[in-house]
Amino acid sequence: MEISRVEALSRELVESPVGQPTKREQMISYYEGAGPDYFAWSRNYNMHFGYYAKGMNPFFLEPMLERLTLEVLRRLDVNDLADCRIADFGCGLGASLRYCAKEFPNSTLQGVTIVPWQVDQGNLICSSKGFGTRITITEADYTRTMIPSNSLNGVFAIESGCYATGGAKSDLLREIYRVLQFGGKFVMADGFLKHGAPLSGLLKVAYNKLCNSWALSELGNIEQVKDCINGLGFKELTVEEISLNIAPSVAHVPFRVFSFLAKEFFFGKRKMTKERWDNLKSPLLTMVLGLARENFGYYLVSARK
Repeated sequence: MEISRVEALSRELVESPVGQPTKREQMISYYEGAGPDYFAWSRNYNMHFGYYAKGMNPFFLEPMLERLTLEVLRRLDVNDLADCRIADFGCGLGASLRYCAKEFPNSTLQGVTIVPWQVDQGNLICSSKGFGTRITITEADYTRTMIPSNSLNGVFAIESGCYATGGAKSDLLREIYRVLQFGGKFVMADGFLKHGAPLSGLLKVAYNKLCNSWALSELGNIEQVKDCINGLGFKELTVEEISLNIAPSVAHVPFRVFSFLAKEFFFGKRKMTKERWDNLKSPLLTMVLGLARENFGYYLVSARK
């Protein structure tokens, strides 16, 4: 059942303790505070992990980051010669959109983010790279966009779907279904819980700290997500676990974190805020969770409307 924007915002305020920031406010604060630091991870501001394919050099991080975007785009089944409309839900600074613009030269691309800083800086970067007329990044909640219904050929969400609410991420999936044309596809790339059994011990502590650090309510549950996709009426659902392909890029985390800290110690001019510390802790925590293969996995999920 659809809920209105007013109802959704009211529910968010009710669920937030008095005097405490809402989850939306926490997300904006995190990405505005830690956003510039992602340059230490990727010179192109790819704000996600990478995909290792046979023949690649696992010591080179940036090609793996771009390869994940390529794997996502391949699953959209978009004709690179056709005039198509593609949206990135939770686009960050638009790195994946810029890669998409190169792969699909006739496409019109739209990015959606709730972070004002990402809108301003993302559009600035896209314009400076010559994509200003083809890529537009707008400020919007990706569960309640102003995009017309049945208007997009493809939608993707790379490590952003986790910010939707609930284990099924139904609010995001409903919106994706609404904006896609019949025959259009969507692809999600993200980490998911594998089953509904409660976590315990060190694993539960690490998971809760990860969610708090990245301003997440919870990760998606892959079984609940599959049920939601089928229930909405999507077809050709494909679920691929790619945890082992992601692992080589995750292995770069300790080096990048400690290299960043060393540079900040000697040359840093910005104060190390809570958001910046959280940005360093979170990827380290993903290494802990990634070892629990029975509980967590990284997946590519795709389906057609």
